[in-house]
This record gives sequence, C-alpha cells and structure tokens, in this order.
Amino acid sequence: MMRVVAFLTAAVLLGCSTNHATSQDAGPPPSGPALPVGPIGHQGRWLTDAEGRVLLIHGVNMVNKNAPYYPSAAGFSDADAAWLADNGFRLVRVGILATGLMPTPGVVDTSYIRQIATTVDLLAKHDIYSLIDFHQDGWGPVVGSDGFPGWMTLTGDAGNDTSVGFPFYYEQNPALQQAFQSFWDDAKGPDDAGLQDDYAAMFSAVARQLASQPYVLGYDLFNEPWPGTTWNACLNDKGGCPTLDRGELGPAYAKVVAAIRAAGDHPLVLGEPFVLFNFGLSTTSIPVPGADPNAGMAFHVYPLTPNQAPAAISNAVSWSESTGGALLNTEWGATEISQTLDSESLALDSALVPWIFWSFCCELVPSLQQAPGGTNLVASTAGALIQPYPLAVAGTPQQLTLDPSARTLSFTWSTARAGGGSFATGTVTTFEAPALTYPQGYTVTATNGWITSAPCSPLLTVAAQPGADTVTVQVQPAGTCQ
Repeated sequence: MMRVVAFLTAAVLLGCSTNHATSQDAGPPPSGPALPVGPIGHQGRWLTDAEGRVLLIHGVNMVNKNAPYYPSAAGFSDADAAWLADNGFRLVRVGILATGLMPTPGVVDTSYIRQIATTVDLLAKHDIYSLIDFHQDGWGPVVGSDGFPGWMTLTGDAGNDTSVGFPFYYEQNPALQQAFQSFWDDAKGPDDAGLQDDYAAMFSAVARQLASQPYVLGYDLFNEPWPGTTWNACLNDKGGCPTLDRGELGPAYAKVVAAIRAAGDHPLVLGEPFVLFNFGLSTTSIPVPGADPNAGMAFHVYPLTPNQAPAAISNAVSWSESTGGALLNTEWGATEISQTLDSESLALDSALVPWIFWSFCCELVPSLQQAPGGTNLVASTAGALIQPYPLAVAGTPQQLTLDPSARTLSFTWSTARAGGGSFATGTVTTFEAPALTYPQGYTVTATNGWITSAPCSPLLTVAAQPGADTVTVQVQPAGTCQ
C-alpha cells in the first residue's frame, strides 16, 4: 500500500547510521514545544492545539464496563500510561457509565467522578490527553449490556428479549428500542425529571470537576446512540435518517452542551451519529452539537466488509466539510487480525483523520494486572498500531503514506496555517517515532525542512525552511543509531 513520494528539492538528512550527515545546526533553534499544548480546539475538520498546529493524534480506548465502572478498578495504572506515552499514544478515551455516575435517581456519585479525575490526572502526568466518553452498549444492563441504570430504563409494555446479544439486540429487542425512544422523547423518570435533564446533570457534575484540567481534550457525548423504535430508515436509506438526526440527537446534544458550558468547561464537545452510520452504508445529518463553536463529530468505523471502511470515513469527512465541525474517530478495530488492522488504520491515516483504537484492554494489552510488554502484548495489534506518524503539524496536512511492514512513512504538509495566519519561524512539526518500531534507529529525509531533534529521538521534530510552501518528511529504519 506504499506509494512513492517524489522529492522536489535536495533533501536534508538526519542520519542514525554512520553514512548520513546530521542537519542539527542547519537552521534556527526550534520555536515552541514539541508536544501538543492545550486547550485543544479546531479549525474546521482539523483538531488544533494552542500553538495552532493540526493534531493527527493516535490513541486508545479505556472503558471499564464492569462495576465499579472506572479504569483504575480494572487495573489501569501508571505503568500503562507510561507505556502508552512511550509508544506514541497521546489520547485515551476514558469511559464514564451512568450506572456508576448516577446509580440513584437524580443523585450524582461524586466519589465516582473523583475516580475518573484521578485517571485523567494520571494520564496528564505522561502528557496524554483524555476524551471523556459517555458510554453505553445496548442502553443498559436491564435490556442490553452496559450504560444506563435500571431506573432510567423506561420500556413500557415492550417485551424484553435478553437472549439476543450484541449487536443484534438493537434490532431484535423491543424493550431496548423503547428504552432509547423514551430517552429521545425525554420521558420523566422516577425523580420526576426528564431523562435528558438527568443526562445533562451528569455532564454538569463531571464538567465542574474537570474544568481546570488542561489535558481534557473534550467530551464524547453519547457512545453509539440507537434511533429508538423508528430505526429502519437509518439503515436502509443512503441518506440516513435526517429527521431523527435533527429531532432526536440534535436537542439532546444541545441540552448537554449547554450544561457543560454552564459548568464553566469549554473543551471540544463531540456528538456521535446513530450507530448505523458506522457501517459505511449511509450519511448523517446531525447538527453541530449545540451549534457550539468548539464542537464537532466523533464517529466509529466498523464496516460490514473491509472495503466499506473508506466509505464510512469519507461520509464523516463530508459531514465536517458541510458543517465546519471538528472530526475525530473514537473507535475502530475491536480485533487482533493484522490484515484488518492494517487496512483500517491505513484508511484512517491516509484520510488524515485522528483516531482512537478499540481497545487498550484487551485487543492490545491482554491483562491490566501486569505492565504492558513481552507476553502481555498482542503482537499483531502492536505491530499495526505502533508506527511512525505526524502528531502535531505546523501547517495543513496534505498527504500521508505508510508501509507498516517496511516501517516507512512519507508525509507532506502545507506551511499554511489552518484557519489562516502564519507560524513563528522554527515552529516544529512533531512526529512520533517509537523505539519499539525502530529498535535500531531510523533515518529521516526532510525536503524544505530542518530537523531539530536529536538523532533517533522518539519525538522527531522538523521546522519548515523560510519561504517553503510545503515540507515533506520520509522516515525509514536504519541499521544503527548514533
């Protein structure tokens, strides 16, 4: 899948072997930090850091679906966070489940929020951002898998067929469908409040706790929502179900965004389309959540056949182009099959979409009871995910090509700043080049750029030469590193 990029000018080489020359003193000192700087915002589809650099960040999911529903209870530790940072993962989607957050009608469990905050702080210590994910699968334990507590599960007289598992329970369990429909209808729960009001109150409490944490990238407002009892159009129409997008998802997302902002928190807020979008068979018409200027869409890629992954990604990009909303893939993978992982990761990377893999445990690390590495690492998954990539781009990405088997990367970007303006001379573009991928080092070829990092640094930094319109960097393995 590798494509050859033609270099337009004489290249500058940073060698990790004896037959290459270094360009460490060829240009000015780097300006600004290598790692992304919060708060994270966006310019159209592009996530951007406080320096204005575009983020093509890679990450993993860490969602504990079992009581007490927070990561550290499952065994997620400082050793895991350190390993993630060492291997180029700079974002973790941290799951929050309503069963843990509001187990009693209308009453938030503040100790649960403190546990989530502790994980966010732990990740921040290792320069890893958190995306706070409001997670459910099949609505909740009463009718499906996990998510909302029993007191929020309003099913009327619908039959509850719990013999059907994920994902077929969405279309085969009437009680599950009605539980979602009750939520979209904002039916009143036993606390005499609308279900959406309780949903917003949960986010308000979390946002108050996390408002001062700069390593919170944002909020994923609702994992894989289901369109209630009238779901057929969302699957069978290529245009999706725009009436439900606007009439169900739109108002619910607007309500929770207002609650987050009223709590004094202003990071990205990302709404998901209905789960059927993830197959790549239809588009979506969800509004930008709350019409908020710092908002966009989180989407998943779970194609029914491998060749449908590019369609799902293309549909997401089209949504962003038409709305101006930010774009982040928050789930893909859920497998250990190398061919599938390579295909889907390359589809996302070549489309220049930042992504979060499902899941840290257990498709990447089999056990959270011991540190990652050695036998506690799924080799096929690690081989596909731990690759060089551009983390923070001082400009606008244009083309990325990767050959996973050869461990070679070629990336071209325009020096034009996304959203307009320019960068200070020496502002660096940062690449992750993990030692696990390059145990004997790597060689870099930069066209129209100066390499400003030490030889074979796991954080490769490149500054554009003055007057350059584009910069191209190619990374490949070396036999030794000096």
